[in-house]
Amino acid sequence: MSLAVHVWIYDSDKPSGYWIPDAPEEVSEAAGPEIARTKLWGSEAAHGLGATFLPQLAERDLRVQPDDVEAFAVECAVLMVNLAVLSAASGYDEDRIRGYLRNFISAADRARQAGGGVLIW
Repeated sequence: MSLAVHVWIYDSDKPSGYWIPDAPEEVSEAAGPEIARTKLWGSEAAHGLGATFLPQLAERDLRVQPDDVEAFAVECAVLMVNLAVLSAASGYDEDRIRGYLRNFISAADRARQAGGGVLIW
């Protein structure tokens, strides 16, 4: 099983209270393999770089609230400039990590435009 990143939007008419719009066709929703929850996003390296959102994936799915999307995007940008640290700690190639972080930033951009949040599960 693999992790995926999506935009979510509040919708009181849905049983879940939100809906997930389809991503544009050219957008990747890849967020890593299931083991990346602990090996990458929940790693000591991610914590050491100040990450607070992504390490939550080690325990549960991550739902970034609309008011927190900007802070989430900043966290992703900080991790983006520290790819070597994350790669050394996790064993994942820097390009692979960069791709996941780009997907997260893309989702954050779309979430801001829609007034929604980001979901990684």
